[in-house]
Amino acid sequence: MIMKNILVLTDFSKNAENAAEVGLKLGSKLQANLLLFNTYVTNSVVPFVGEPWEAEDLIWGEDDSKDNLNKTALQLKNLAGQLDANDYRPLILCDNGEGKLGTIIPDLIHKQKIEMVVMGARSSNPDDDNIFGSDLSSVIQKTTRPIFVVPSKMDPDQLKKVIFATDFDKADMKAIHYLVKLGEALNFELEIVHIVHPDKAEKTKSKNEIALEEQVTRLKYPKIIYHEVKGDDVVENILRIYADSGAGVLALVHHQHAFITRLFHRSVTKKILDNQELPLMVFPSRMS
Repeated sequence: MIMKNILVLTDFSKNAENAAEVGLKLGSKLQANLLLFNTYVTNSVVPFVGEPWEAEDLIWGEDDSKDNLNKTALQLKNLAGQLDANDYRPLILCDNGEGKLGTIIPDLIHKQKIEMVVMGARSSNPDDDNIFGSDLSSVIQKTTRPIFVVPSKMDPDQLKKVIFATDFDKADMKAIHYLVKLGEALNFELEIVHIVHPDKAEKTKSKNEIALEEQVTRLKYPKIIYHEVKGDDVVENILRIYADSGAGVLALVHHQHAFITRLFHRSVTKKILDNQELPLMVFPSRMS
């Protein structure tokens, strides 16, 4: 599978450093280059009665951003030298921009031909949170490419199984095909879990559900498992299945349309993201 660019969002925190290393290893297996991206602010003067006060601890300008991006890129280039001889050596590119990620990322994804977004999980310390706190939800809401949210400790070389939780919406099939391609490159088992509400379990399946189930059975991927689970607490069931399976990543689709559906799936995504140590791949329903 040949991918284009993996976008690694960084705020230069420890979690972001780990996410960048994971992005490098993914790039080496997927034949993808890395684009390190950081947002910065330039508000260095705080209004004050009398003379303006220079708030040095608030300054985070373009020059600082570029310096830190170059340092991160150098670290990754050194790590690339430790990759297996047969692995692809990703090119490390750097870019930055001023403003909110939710505003910047759609245009960035389009212009840079991004295949996947990698970012660190939120820090457990609110004071350490930058882009991986308030901006995480806006990135998920605005992106058209899969987002891989990486916790503080994760090694993609140890990835043996991925759980994909689905309610068999049409958007889910795109995500399943994407995961199959990833599985072919990374050699992991894909377990598709269809969580069915108890009240619906005895009713006739919809044409959409039947069609999607048939598509899953036709996938020519030997390491795929599919089963249904009854339960009314979606998040509890997803997390229980993930924990019991020994999987390395949980994947799901985040729906970005239809008011009621959006609220429901936003709640599910948010609750799952609250688990700081859970490697999570989020597929946008508007995935291009």
